[in-house]
Amino acid sequence: MAEVIPLRALRYNPAVVEDLSHVVAPPYDVISPAAQERYYARHPYNVIRLILARESDPEAPGESRYQRSARAFAAWRAEGVLRRDAAPALYPYEQEFSTGARRLRRRGFLALVRLQDYGARIIFPHERTFSRHKEDRLQLMRACRANLEAILGFYPGPRADMEAILERRMAADPAVRLEDEEGVGHRLWVLDDPADVTALGAALVDRPIFIADGHHRYETALRFRDQEQAAETAPPELARRRLHHYVLIHLVHAEDPGLVILPTHRLIRQRPALAGDALRAALARHFAVEPFPVRSDDPGGSVRQVLQRFARQAGISCALYAGGPEFLILTLTDAGVQDEFLQEGRSAAYAGLDVAILHRQVIERLLGLSPEAQADDAIRYTRDESEAVGAVRAGEAHLALFLNPPRAAQVEAVALAGERMPQKSTYFYPKVLSGLVISPLDPDDLAPV
Repeated sequence: MAEVIPLRALRYNPAVVEDLSHVVAPPYDVISPAAQERYYARHPYNVIRLILARESDPEAPGESRYQRSARAFAAWRAEGVLRRDAAPALYPYEQEFSTGARRLRRRGFLALVRLQDYGARIIFPHERTFSRHKEDRLQLMRACRANLEAILGFYPGPRADMEAILERRMAADPAVRLEDEEGVGHRLWVLDDPADVTALGAALVDRPIFIADGHHRYETALRFRDQEQAAETAPPELARRRLHHYVLIHLVHAEDPGLVILPTHRLIRQRPALAGDALRAALARHFAVEPFPVRSDDPGGSVRQVLQRFARQAGISCALYAGGPEFLILTLTDAGVQDEFLQEGRSAAYAGLDVAILHRQVIERLLGLSPEAQADDAIRYTRDESEAVGAVRAGEAHLALFLNPPRAAQVEAVALAGERMPQKSTYFYPKVLSGLVISPLDPDDLAPV
């Protein structure tokens, strides 16, 4: 069963940092080197110094970046830059954003959730992870002993009673209100009424929680828990209340209209096994291949619009661009491709994923990129269709492969089937902002009984 509890969060002290927009940042894994430098320059207390410190620092040449993060974290706590809330609380959190012509809101709350091994079938992953990213986050977690960033998760089931509690609290002025550099509005409240906190936790007891964003961080937290547990000497009833048994998650209802997934496209950087007419002929054995012009005034938009139309009309489809004036829409016609997944014991939910078909039939078999090569940066990922077209035209990639995003219901179905999508199959938008709420894992702190 899911155990959801409040926390005494560390938050920026408004007496020290008047404008929070100067000190927050996106999650570490979407920050480019250029953005990292931008956040460094924005404010001396920007959270970038905790979540993604520079690889080298001339002022501390003997320190690792993890040591520098830990030093900054300790100093900010000691100096009152980060101040811990007096009482345990849940943190209702709303993000207002635009996708195309739509203006949406995503609402949920930040809480601590007891870590569970996936085999317990309480918390479900849906994406594969890579060891090197988890090792990076583990070193940071050991150095700072904190959940510096929140995972995004979603849950199904009835929502009226929970929404009523959140609506009541969110009717008041927020504790935090800011707009980030992408124009996303962020509002955070503090919910410390014991009855409401208990009610929200109780409502989630019998529900699964699906990891939307933050698989590497969740699996890192599991490893950290296991290492801490191995050294534990306290009695079991006390040991299980240590905060390293919990992880910080932003929980959103599965049917929240703001639970948006954006597509993530693939740029093939390694020379493919097939190209030109040979590739097109090979594709035609499994897909209906239809060319469409790339509009000069909006190359990315032309791909996006046609691909969306095919998703509504034709089922499993993707697009390919290899340069020149046209791109190709690929619609699966070979039922044997899906049958092969089913014969291997894969679920129907997995066999129905555009991204699964793309990776198996196109990337691995026709282009010749093994899973190992894919993990070795042979593929670059982007959400920007125009950027992908431009990369091929500039010779930075051999091909661009375009996908529609999966639906949240597909993510849930694949996860419940015990399967994992290929890496970067989902991009939940917007990201949970880093720097709003930090969960310290101080050794002597205990979860409430």
